Amino acid sequence: MNIGAHRTMGFTALAAAISLAGCGGNNSSNNSVTPPEVRTDSILVMLNGSTNKGLINRLDSDLNVDASFSSGGNEGMAQDLLGNLYVADDTSTPSTFQTIHRVIQRDDGDLTDPALDRDIDAPGSATLKGIAVAHQAGLLFAANVGGNTIEVYGTAAGDTAAPPLASTALPDNCWDLVYNETLDTLFLAMTNGTVLVVDDYVAGGFDATAARTITPGDGSSISNIHGIAYRAATDTLVVTDVGDAAVADDGKIYVISNASSASGMVTPDRTIAGPATMLGNPVDLILDGDKAYIAEKSNDAILVYNNIFSGASGDVAPSKTVAAVKPESLVQIKTPSLGDDVSDIDDSSVTINGVLVSSNAPLAGDPDVVILDTDLTTVQRDFTVGESLESVSVNQLGDVYLTADDGANTDGRIVVVNRLGTERDGDMFSLSRDRIVSGAATTLVSPKGFDVADEAGLLLVTDNADPAVKVFGAQSGGNAPPLFSTTLTVAPWDLAYDPDQDRLYVALTDGTVAVFDDYVANEGADDADRIITPAIGGSAITAPTNLHGIVYVADSNALIVSDVGSGANPTDGKLYVIENADRAEGNTNVSVNIDNGDGTTVGNTQLGNPVDIAFDGSSLYVAEKSQDQVLRFDNILSSPGGDVTPDASYAQTKPESVVLLPDYLAPSEEDGLVTGGTAP
Repeated sequence: MNIGAHRTMGFTALAAAISLAGCGGNNSSNNSVTPPEVRTDSILVMLNGSTNKGLINRLDSDLNVDASFSSGGNEGMAQDLLGNLYVADDTSTPSTFQTIHRVIQRDDGDLTDPALDRDIDAPGSATLKGIAVAHQAGLLFAANVGGNTIEVYGTAAGDTAAPPLASTALPDNCWDLVYNETLDTLFLAMTNGTVLVVDDYVAGGFDATAARTITPGDGSSISNIHGIAYRAATDTLVVTDVGDAAVADDGKIYVISNASSASGMVTPDRTIAGPATMLGNPVDLILDGDKAYIAEKSNDAILVYNNIFSGASGDVAPSKTVAAVKPESLVQIKTPSLGDDVSDIDDSSVTINGVLVSSNAPLAGDPDVVILDTDLTTVQRDFTVGESLESVSVNQLGDVYLTADDGANTDGRIVVVNRLGTERDGDMFSLSRDRIVSGAATTLVSPKGFDVADEAGLLLVTDNADPAVKVFGAQSGGNAPPLFSTTLTVAPWDLAYDPDQDRLYVALTDGTVAVFDDYVANEGADDADRIITPAIGGSAITAPTNLHGIVYVADSNALIVSDVGSGANPTDGKLYVIENADRAEGNTNVSVNIDNGDGTTVGNTQLGNPVDIAFDGSSLYVAEKSQDQVLRFDNILSSPGGDVTPDASYAQTKPESVVLLPDYLAPSEEDGLVTGGTAP
């Protein structure tokens, strides 16, 4: 499966993305997408017939088709906590996955687009069916029918994935699976009629040799378990049995209690079977509270049982039946409440778990990424990317994004490292978990600063050598083109995006800030609305001035910027605060100026080349490259300025960029989102 073959012509997918990005909007017909906070609990149905293979129908609350989307997959589906959809494709060998950008936002009739979506290779697989996501760990589990294995990949992997992170050998074939991350338990629907239960699956190194076996019923009839769902609150499994796949009326549903401890032959709490059920080949199911939705493939229907955990066994008719041609898998879309994007932290009460710092270049043999404590006293973790690193940020899944180049500022790329925001101490970049966005189509030459806009699923990147802002889909991979670009006449270094106002601030190397209103809504097509020139006493700050790091503080409507001065001078760095940022224009007096006033010495400030900054609502963290220091200035917005001594510092070789890691990164599924076959 190659998403390039499914490329949407035009900007329908982009319009869907930008409609959520800010208050500015494009009123064209391509932009008529209901925000997810209004349209929740939609159900997605993957169809897999001879004429509709890979078509995903989005159903409304009455199970009417709200929209259809042509995917590059045809089997199992699972959602991540940002609303991206993973789908399995078994139309070729080996199978593949596809990640679909913000599927709830996609328009009716939309196609996959390499600027938004990505493929994930699954070398060595046979026929992938059901899939599940471990959200905190950032792992993708897939049932490999025909290979008698569970294949494990990182959710951030791409189309050059190496062999899987792990491959779990099984005694028989598994069709579907459900994972409870709190218990670290994997429940497997086996085609031999059993449920295999693997306790401590991730902690135990993905080993199923000590798995428990649950056998529902008396074993007297053909049994072939397919769909599986787990209700954690009552420790109950619901599984579907297709029986003989060639027979259209022998399907069953089993409800099994005490799932976390059950073993051997068990009598289900409830067994539903018979002609009134319409169960023939019930290949998948999901739970929504007490309600079960069943994908009944042989009888072309979605079956709904309103009280699946209670009631009599036997020939029980579904509460509702909806026609659907060859449904293969189901997902219920839940849109969680997101925290602030990491670049938009304004609240000093937010708990920061660490300060991630990239180095360019570290000492030989040293890691190029370290995570420090907020006191700047201790290295908590380290990681090796192995690239010439530039800027760094992180999304709310805990995936770290880094810009990089070839070391000569001629061949740029974006590196995405799976869950580095929360774990992976002492680890290295791995194609089984991580990916690189690179190639001619990206147009990246020397990318520097960028921002991750989680709500819209966008990456906004500055390109210093090809002066521009380039906007990418946050889930794109490989040789992905930008969604759109803004050409600049002055080389940029960093940017800050305000998603609430859809306003972009770009730090330019001539010492000014370019401001773009309605940036994403206008697809970056307009020139800057205003240019802000930092000033003292009404006069522009004396050259050389060269802005690098920039942060927008929405709560106080202020910009914090770092000025490296002359890049060749290791002692003339400064920090400024600019108030009334949303309407500032021309020469604008800075309200805070941290500068010792003598460019021949760093003085108390230790500022020489402050190449990047990060803000926690009160304190400013600075990557000070020429002085090999990470600095922290407390109460920066009310600082008296002048030759101010940092409140904390850490000696770090050539720090290039810095980002804060709040405690809400990488939430678990149990923290508020229901996907696939799992219910709280």
